[in-house]
Amino acid sequence: MNTIAIVLVIGLVLFTVGLSIFSRRFTRTTADFYLAGRKVGSFSNASAISGDYLSAASFLGVAAAVYASGLDGVWYAAGFAGGFMVVVLFIASALRRFGEYTVADFAYGRFGTSRIRLVTVVAVLLVSLFYMAPQMYGAGTTWKILVGTGFFPAGADGLFLGVDPIYLSGVTVVALIMMFYVAMGGMKGTTLNQIFQFWLLWFAMFMVVVFAFGNGFNYPAELAKASDGTLVATKTITIADLTKVDPKSGKAPIDSAKGVMAPESFAKIEEAVAAGDPAAKVDILLPQKNKLHETRTMIFGEPGHRYNTFDQFSMVLALVLGTAGLPHILNRYYTNPSGAAARRSTFWVLIFIGTFYILSPIAGLAGRSRILEAWLNGTAPTNAAYVDGFLVKSDALMPALAQILGGQWLMGIVAAGAFAAMFSTVGGLLIAAASAVGHDVYEKYIDPNASEAKRVFVGKTSVIFFALLGWVLGWAIPFFGLQNAYPALIAMMVTWAFAVGASAFVPMLLTGIWWKGTTEKGAISGMLVGLIGSIGIIFMNIFQQLKFPAFAADQGVIGFVSSLTFPVLFTFPLALLTIYVVSKLDGNVPVNIDEIWMRIHGTAHERHERDLGLDKVGSMFGGPSK
Repeated sequence: MNTIAIVLVIGLVLFTVGLSIFSRRFTRTTADFYLAGRKVGSFSNASAISGDYLSAASFLGVAAAVYASGLDGVWYAAGFAGGFMVVVLFIASALRRFGEYTVADFAYGRFGTSRIRLVTVVAVLLVSLFYMAPQMYGAGTTWKILVGTGFFPAGADGLFLGVDPIYLSGVTVVALIMMFYVAMGGMKGTTLNQIFQFWLLWFAMFMVVVFAFGNGFNYPAELAKASDGTLVATKTITIADLTKVDPKSGKAPIDSAKGVMAPESFAKIEEAVAAGDPAAKVDILLPQKNKLHETRTMIFGEPGHRYNTFDQFSMVLALVLGTAGLPHILNRYYTNPSGAAARRSTFWVLIFIGTFYILSPIAGLAGRSRILEAWLNGTAPTNAAYVDGFLVKSDALMPALAQILGGQWLMGIVAAGAFAAMFSTVGGLLIAAASAVGHDVYEKYIDPNASEAKRVFVGKTSVIFFALLGWVLGWAIPFFGLQNAYPALIAMMVTWAFAVGASAFVPMLLTGIWWKGTTEKGAISGMLVGLIGSIGIIFMNIFQQLKFPAFAADQGVIGFVSSLTFPVLFTFPLALLTIYVVSKLDGNVPVNIDEIWMRIHGTAHERHERDLGLDKVGSMFGGPSK
């Protein structure tokens, strides 16, 4: 057990809870609870947005993806960093000028029906849950390395509720803490915490890189060394699959493993095979195939390990567009006092996250050599599993690397940074989900005349409910074995959330903001096509990875669609096309479209002149001058 790390994490928890209790006095109205009173400055909001955005996928997953996959992992850093360009160029200031509280408010104000508000609410909740799942998985993974002991008694098989009790205790702790501090402090407390948590996690990543260079790390030399020879990676596999012969190559995975594993390690695999239990699972090391060029050797410094041609483009598209489709990020722009402040916030965000994503791939590459060296020397952390010096779960890279480079103190800083990343993002997700239920449903349809106190109470109750639902997601991931189906699972699951957000929201936002001809039926149709299509393809891919026969790669069209790790290359343009076609066929543009256009695109001065009956600018927005 890492005592120093535990003390630092406890200090983080106490500080965040203290901020939430302090912020309680500022959370009396729904504007306070959901939007921090719209009084968050540009620099502060940029820090909070960065904390909201830099989740467990960023802090743990990007470096882990680079560690496991090389250049394919670097695409995550590039995509995550570039995503805010779409926000700043096309969406941020328009949303803030339009006002309101949530994305569903924008949809209702732009198109004027309850139907589109409710469809948007459903989409917000689904995207939030997709994004929450990897945060909770990251909580359990980090906790397992940090603490090494659980809160629950294990059964005879070493499991509790079908999963590792150590992992589950971490998920439980994070869910309870988030439940308390978001419900207590609302958006004000969440914002203050996110500011602090962002700078903590940025500092933690910076320190890992500093210690790596201080320990003799040389980026060009390490990259050349890592790319010298076939890329190998770990895999958890059943004995049945391990010994199953591939008809194309005529070889079984066990044959490939024998060529790269140490004799002592491979002897243990042979013992497991000889035991005769086909369902038993073992951890092996395998040479990786090149999915872009099947006849070429897969190396660390080239793409093709994780993704085929479709997925290469689709993943980057998901990351770049998906940022504009994350409800908890978009909601933060409503906390700015003006549209200009929203643009300034995004400028600072680009600087903050840009520097962070330069550091992450460096840490991933450093882990490739430093963890192997520590394992060979017998100094690798004992709370992580290895095969011949390679981590079985690459998502454990950051805490393991920190302990190797800087001992318990650096491990403690990184553990605190990892929990800060999870707290910050889960806090934003809980606020977004609570606002969808409390503000967009309860206040608008169930009890429009409810008092402010009652509205805030409903918001807090929604936070508690979704925190519990997050716990269920954290439990379900290892229960169904997803961690064995994908390398760098945290980054993978977050990209799924980006894919759903990009498919469901971004077509509606772009057309709703920039094309007057968008109609309510077109917007709803496009959202449903993007939402249902992206979620459906993601689950088909999961079923294929979990070996469901009906979704196997050789099952024609179903097999091809199921092999798409990320659906955005298909679902985003399909949603856009649906909006265009249905809107053209419908033609029922809101009668007050010129007034709506003024709210979206007009400056404060122009809107003021309009209100005074003096404006002469109506024609520039397609309407008559007054």
